[in-house]
Amino acid sequence: MSKYTGRVVRPSPLAVVEVITKANGETIQIHGAEAVRRLGLSTQMQVLPTFYTSGSTREIKVGNAVVRLRHVSKDRLQHAGTTVGVALTALYYIGKEGLSANVVSKIVSALSGEELMKLRACKMPEWMRSALRFELV
Repeated sequence: MSKYTGRVVRPSPLAVVEVITKANGETIQIHGAEAVRRLGLSTQMQVLPTFYTSGSTREIKVGNAVVRLRHVSKDRLQHAGTTVGVALTALYYIGKEGLSANVVSKIVSALSGEELMKLRACKMPEWMRSALRFELV
């Protein structure tokens, strides 16, 4: 209930998704497109809110909104909900072909030294590890 209007306020679609996934014991992480936007590598916004999940792929309707949950491997959900998780998700989304020294530099600059150490300790493909190895902080 809103303290300003006294009317019932609907929860946001994200809040509903978080409750559902928590009740099911699932891990969720923002989609790669949102991760690159948050890191300043893109300005594009998702039309349909999408999250990666450890659960099954599905769509959840919340009022008039639809939220898409897409199953991914646990490797892509490491450090979900943290800046390290956002950086890892962005790297997977950009992919080997889209990765450049400038992109890696921007991602690394968004992390603290401790977060960078956590990112480098994650399980990841060799191409990603190599890109992070050459980025000195």
